[in-house]
Amino acid sequence: MNERPPIDAIRARLARLLGLSRGPPRPLDAIVTHVEVNERHGVGVLLRTLFGDGTGVVTIRSRDDYDGRQDFGALAVRVSHRRGRSRAAVRRRVARALRGVEVRRVLCVPYYPDDVLTALALHDAHAAPLVTWIMDDQNLLEPSIPDDLVAELLAKSAVAFAISPELRDAYAEKYRRPVWFAPPLVAADRVRPPGGEDVPATGRPMVIGNIWGARWYQDLRRTVRGTGIRLDWSSPAGLSTFWAGFDREALAADGVEAVGALPEPVFVERLRAAPYVVVPSGTLDEADDRPGISRFSLPSRIVFAVAAAHAPVVVLGSPRTAAARFVSAHGLGAVVPYDPAAFRAAVAELSTPEAQRGVRLRAAAIAGRFSAEGVLEWLWRSLEAGAPADDRFERLAPAAPPGPGRT
Repeated sequence: MNERPPIDAIRARLARLLGLSRGPPRPLDAIVTHVEVNERHGVGVLLRTLFGDGTGVVTIRSRDDYDGRQDFGALAVRVSHRRGRSRAAVRRRVARALRGVEVRRVLCVPYYPDDVLTALALHDAHAAPLVTWIMDDQNLLEPSIPDDLVAELLAKSAVAFAISPELRDAYAEKYRRPVWFAPPLVAADRVRPPGGEDVPATGRPMVIGNIWGARWYQDLRRTVRGTGIRLDWSSPAGLSTFWAGFDREALAADGVEAVGALPEPVFVERLRAAPYVVVPSGTLDEADDRPGISRFSLPSRIVFAVAAAHAPVVVLGSPRTAAARFVSAHGLGAVVPYDPAAFRAAVAELSTPEAQRGVRLRAAAIAGRFSAEGVLEWLWRSLEAGAPADDRFERLAPAAPPGPGRT
């Protein structure tokens, strides 16, 4: 764990950030997540979209993946727990890290077992109501968090959300309790209003988001190679990769130019000029190297492209991925396998004026439903109610028929 600042320094900083000249700081909301909250990954972008600069928030993370860089929250600490550590030791460690801080409410975005242990310790020690928002599968197909910890986290959560309908339904079925849909969101000032659907897109098509597996990377290259289609790839993580063997020049030779992370205004401008965007996903076969992401992850970049640009989306991979199901359910583009001929045909069809107008009209009709405006208040009202404060997101993706995990 990072060296804890002296308690007087913590109190002074809290006083400055919260506008208090004397007396104890008011209670803070706690966000428990796995890494630093910043703009380089989807969870960080979403939390910053909802909470702004994090005034009135303390963040507790279990790892540093970005050199500890975080400009968010009144206080940010890192707390990790050695494997096998007792619950009493976990509570003491969390209490030491947050000495002098009163926690009002807890939002847990679990990724590692440490995140769950920290959230449970805060809930128990402060009698703080707990909301869980599952943004990555780390239990069903990616067995990082043990079943008993997930079961306890969900049992102690007043309300639980998942980032995709597929993740919602799977957790509800396995743990036999209600889980609700809360998608990635877009800042209200980035949501594009209806209009201009007849204006031809004159920019270059883009690959958006992270390419999570070596298999996805090789399949993308094989699919684009020789089609004559040129794409730009922008990822919030820049050109950092999750596998060995990434070759920027070879990728460009196949038709995909890696442009790295773009400033958001530039990214939005490029999206709005693009005739379509391409999202690599998984194949959900025995060779899929990231099946949890493939099946359950709704990429935040898809939602951003639809809401901010009304851009048609081409998903590469299995039609059973969360990305593919979202695009198909709302008529937002095409889903094709990693096959050059199928990709070329889908792009040709999607590039016709009729297809462009139809997709963009459908995107414009739902874009505002992904606005983050008012969602933070909605989240806390849902926590108080023990269920979604309204059905704004469930209407986008109605739950599966009632079963063992859903009433």
